[in-house]
Amino acid sequence: MNWAFELLGLRPDAEVADVKRAYARMLRTTRPDDDPEAFQRLHAAYKMVLAQVNARSPASPTLPVTTETQEAIESLSASKSTSQPSSQTIFAQSSVTMVAAPPVNLDALTNEVIRAAAEAKNGDNLSLWLHARQEFWSIQIKQQAGHRVLNHLFQQPQAMSAECMDALLRFFDLDHVLSGVNPVAVQALRTRQRTLWEIRPGNHRELAQRIGMTWKSYPDVTSLGKDIALLQKPRTWLRALGVALQFGRVREVGHLVHTLLGQGSFDELPPSIDREHAFFWYRAAASGLTMTTQRFIIGSLRSVLAALVCALGLFGILMMDSMGRPLTEEEWISTISTSASAGAIIFALWPLFACFAWFDQWQGQPESAPSRKPWLRRLSIPGLSAFGFMLYETGAMAFAGWVVALSFILAVRKFRRRTIKASKASIRIGSMMPALFFIAIPVLRALSQMHDIGDFPFVPAATITTFGIVIADLWRYRAYLHPKLARN
Repeated sequence: MNWAFELLGLRPDAEVADVKRAYARMLRTTRPDDDPEAFQRLHAAYKMVLAQVNARSPASPTLPVTTETQEAIESLSASKSTSQPSSQTIFAQSSVTMVAAPPVNLDALTNEVIRAAAEAKNGDNLSLWLHARQEFWSIQIKQQAGHRVLNHLFQQPQAMSAECMDALLRFFDLDHVLSGVNPVAVQALRTRQRTLWEIRPGNHRELAQRIGMTWKSYPDVTSLGKDIALLQKPRTWLRALGVALQFGRVREVGHLVHTLLGQGSFDELPPSIDREHAFFWYRAAASGLTMTTQRFIIGSLRSVLAALVCALGLFGILMMDSMGRPLTEEEWISTISTSASAGAIIFALWPLFACFAWFDQWQGQPESAPSRKPWLRRLSIPGLSAFGFMLYETGAMAFAGWVVALSFILAVRKFRRRTIKASKASIRIGSMMPALFFIAIPVLRALSQMHDIGDFPFVPAATITTFGIVIADLWRYRAYLHPKLARN
């Protein structure tokens, strides 16, 4: 058996299809960047076997052989002359018809590769198609085409699955650092093309699995399709109200926008997605005490509806109690005022929460954040606590307790966010010594004078503690107060 047949693992009576399959199988383990000599040997053997198989059929066309293949065959024949019989070398050289390789249109080849990658069902099918292309048997053409394909995708990303993109990068040897391509840019391109591919109606299942949108342990393709269709339309207040009234829908749409963004900006969203609409729901889905204008609008719509329902419900209950007898004018006024007051209380809860969240965000900003009046931010919490203590001294005990408690909570949250989370480190006792000393003296004095738990001055103690926390926070960031206070 000829050495080329042995290298490919074929019988002498193999067909053309068998030769191509064997060559594609060997290419998976024999790569030009790992072992160039083995690859050249494999490529020469493939050409020789293919030419010999085609020579058995008179109707078969003569295959073109490139100049580099001819040189490889000649060098391999020369190296085998000492160990192979001369008849085999003569047969190998005479059985291949050497013709000039036809010119390759790289632009057309690049467009064809991109179209095939976008339409391929999976990466294996794309890999087989690429290995079967005779244009890529030339290493030079393969390298040029690979860089052209990647540059074209950087300029005009296409809807492509991640599996097909990975197969494309592997085939053109662009999936490693030595390829000279920025891996961060390639990863961003891969994510963007996967997003373009997943928002297509037939690929919503993969996107639902990736963002965890399920219903009864199955991907919720129906809800995902509705969310994508919502983002593809311009924003209107009627649509916003419809989404706001559905439980969990705002967070669901916001999470979808966050997934589509990835690490990119809103300008990199798929062209079919309305940017303004996506930005609105991205900001409206803020959670916790993060308050945005969009979240305040959605919360206000919900609070208005809740207040209206509560007022109408209470009005209906009051009317049912007076069923069977006419109401006097005073009873009508009382019923309406009671219902309106209940609705107003329900509605007022949301603005109060929004104000608290905005004030908390303002206080939690880092000291290095630009501010027109930094001293106003630094003195707001101690000023609020001092106002509560003044109310306490004037006799407004209940209201003073709420004000002092609110200032204490804000001081603790500010200290925790700016000291622990910002620095990612534990609190040093040395940085808290001024606050501990300031708190310890009045607290110990109050404890020494009390005879019962009811005698403990909670409002003064909370006020002093609040001031101590504020002083500790200012001492930690004293470099921003005056340059002379900075540490050496």
